[in-house]
Amino acid sequence: MIHISDLHLTDLSTVRPQKIRGKRRLGHFSWRGRRRYRHLPAHLEALRRAVLDAQPDFIVVTGDLVHIGLPSELAVAANWLAALAPPGKMLVTPGNHDLYAEDSWAACEGHLGDYLHLSPSSGEAGEAPFRRGFPSHVSLQLGAERHTADAKGTTDRPLGCLQAFHESVDGIELYGLNTGCPTPLGAASGRLGSGQRHRLERLMKQAPAGALKVVALHHAPMRGVMPGRKALIDADALEALLADAHLVLHGHGHWSRSYRCGAAQIFAVGSASTADAAFRQFDFHPQEGTVQVRMGLHVRAVDGDGFGLGEEAAFSVSTGR
Repeated sequence: MIHISDLHLTDLSTVRPQKIRGKRRLGHFSWRGRRRYRHLPAHLEALRRAVLDAQPDFIVVTGDLVHIGLPSELAVAANWLAALAPPGKMLVTPGNHDLYAEDSWAACEGHLGDYLHLSPSSGEAGEAPFRRGFPSHVSLQLGAERHTADAKGTTDRPLGCLQAFHESVDGIELYGLNTGCPTPLGAASGRLGSGQRHRLERLMKQAPAGALKVVALHHAPMRGVMPGRKALIDADALEALLADAHLVLHGHGHWSRSYRCGAAQIFAVGSASTADAAFRQFDFHPQEGTVQVRMGLHVRAVDGDGFGLGEEAAFSVSTGR
């Protein structure tokens, strides 16, 4: 499984500031003055090639595909995703730049819907349209492939692929949250809302015994990780739910860090389109009652397009089987 985030892949050079209003005009000014020099297509293309070379079983994209949430931007983002992997091998969770304005959600759902994996019956009366259908829920089921062992008990290849889970656990239950929402000028905060939190709690409690539970979202899930204007407003309420999760993946900060929330291991990854672009790769090795997780953080070389291993970690997750 590979995790990428904060692609900011679109070019706003053909967007006329006179045609946009409010926060979008300020965002366009930010792009012209700074972001277009930081988020470069060449960096993103190098990362795309590296991800394809890794041949992942599944890809998680935790938001901010675009800059100011224009429908034309989201159409470009959909084409980029399609060139990377089909919807059956990818989950996208929206970021604050994807839902930049009130009209962004309709375009996001229209262009990226297959990659969002929305739950059609999920929603409450009065709930904002962009929160209905979340959490998305993807079950990475077990394949038919088996790993034969030789006389010494070693396998013919590593148990790093998702199909290997049929030996010891029920698979991966992946939950995608939407923390993005239109915000006032100067704010890049996020919010889940009570309905989405309650549905996440219910879904995780319904997970099969032995499943590895992974939560993906854009904003940092804990208070104090980001400054107030960029924080998840209801992070306190989410923290209590993460006690039932095993791994949490997020972006938003444009940095790669790892930390813990109770028993859950949290991994943030940096932007996919900056000079120090990065992606995380997770390999899973099931054992009796646990899953051994190997994480590698791959970072773009400063003097070239290649990616090198910048950090690695190995840890054990108890799945309660």
